[in-house]
Amino acid sequence: MTRKVILDNLGITMHGTSTITQKGQVAIPKEIRDFFNLKASDKLHFSVENNKIVAEPVISVKEMRGFIKTKKVLSKKEMKKIIRDAVLEKYANRS
Repeated sequence: MTRKVILDNLGITMHGTSTITQKGQVAIPKEIRDFFNLKASDKLHFSVENNKIVAEPVISVKEMRGFIKTKKVLSKKEMKKIIRDAVLEKYANRS
């Protein structure tokens, strides 16, 4: 059965089919990998929403560099707290 990937904010729909291996692995269709610029070793976050499996690319702390604009010099502990709070807020609003 073909499953649809719907990118809510962009109104884009992509289709792809993948088979689950005996190890529980699946291949992400090339069109979707290319759209999200996913490469080998990238991480995905899986969740279940409205009886659907949702996979979202995980943004690394390295990729978040420059997200926080401030003239104040922050400690690593302060930066981690700001990032953690932002991630928690982002996923809390998805219900």
